[in-house]
Formats: sequence, structure tokens, C-alpha cells
Amino acid sequence: MLAGPAAKAAEIRIPDLPSPHYNWTGFYAGVYGGGAYAAWAADYCRNGACRHAEGQAGGFAVGVYGGYNYQFANRLVIGAEFDWGKSTSSRDELVFADSALLSRFGAFGSARLRAGYAFDRLLAFGAVGVGVASIDNGYRYTVQRGCDTLEQAIWDEQVKAGLIAGAGIEYAFTKHFVGRAEYLYADYGSVTLSSRDRTRAEFRNEMHFVRVGASYRF
Repeated sequence: MLAGPAAKAAEIRIPDLPSPHYNWTGFYAGVYGGGAYAAWAADYCRNGACRHAEGQAGGFAVGVYGGYNYQFANRLVIGAEFDWGKSTSSRDELVFADSALLSRFGAFGSARLRAGYAFDRLLAFGAVGVGVASIDNGYRYTVQRGCDTLEQAIWDEQVKAGLIAGAGIEYAFTKHFVGRAEYLYADYGSVTLSSRDRTRAEFRNEMHFVRVGASYRF
């Protein structure tokens, strides 16, 4: 008689309680916006005279991103992420009274590996990878030919690849919606332009991104 209720009580299963910690494992996709600052330096030589110019081409950047995270038991989080966006950064810099240098950054994207540590709903991370960007470099100058003044321009428009790295934080407001703030630095290398009259300009193109984003976790 006493064994019956005891046996039935032993058969009652206690349901598994959900983990008190947020888990970052899974796919996600989102949008971002922020500032894009192109830091460029150029050495410009014309008619035996050389000038060094540096400038920042400030602008805005908007785009999309997505990726996958995996969280280990020790709260270490690793993942991979892709993004694509558009920048309005451009700068026209006068170096001589009749000569100017131009840098303009358009569409860009990157593929990065991420690693971070989860403080429950807060994730601090670093990222490194490769990026590509559509970059226009050029210079224009005036040439005096007799009584005529002519303006000439040399341009280079191409997609450049380089290294990209950065860091940021994410916060999970709900199970699915996550906010983000991050900084990224990209180095797209150098470009050298020359004209027939030996005018030469060498550009080094870098980008700094400060942006915020919001994503949905699936």
C-alpha cells in the first residue's frame, strides 16, 4: 500500500528548466548605418616639384550584414560574417594653385571571422577578414599651351581588395532582436597614376567605419 504512491511519485519527471544564460548560437541578418571616413595620403609630383597631401573624405555608409555564431560552454563565441554597403565618402584636395587630387569611395563589402565572449545578453567581439571597395582616385591640372589653357585629368576607377579588422559589442534585447555598435578599419593599398608629361600621384587608401546596426536572429 505504501509502495504504490511512492512509486508513482518517483515516476513524476521534473521538466528541464531553460538555461538562465542567453545563447548566441544561430544564423542572423540585419542592417546598419553610420559614418565612413576615407583617410588617404598622396605624393604628387609635377614639373619637378612635389607635394605631399593628406585628407579625410567623410561621408555616410548604409548596408546589410549576416552570418552565423556558435557559442561554446565556456561562453566563447566564434562565427563568420558577410556585409555589403554603400559609402558617400569623397574629397577634392587642392595641392597646387592649378592642381587637385580626388578620392571617392563607393560600394564596399567584406567577409570576416569573428571571436568574442558572451556576458549573458552582451557580446564583446573582434573581427578580421578581407574587404573590397569601389575606389576612384584621380588628379586634374591645367596646362598652358601658347595662349590656350587646357585642363587635363587622370583617373583610376577600380575595385580594390584589402585587409579589414575591427571590434564591437552586441546586445540581445529579446531572443531574436539584437543591437550592435562597432568600429572597422580597412586598408585597400596604394594606387599610382602617371601622365605623359611625367605628372605623378601616388594614393594610399584607407577607410574607417563607425556604425550601428540591428539584426534578427533566426
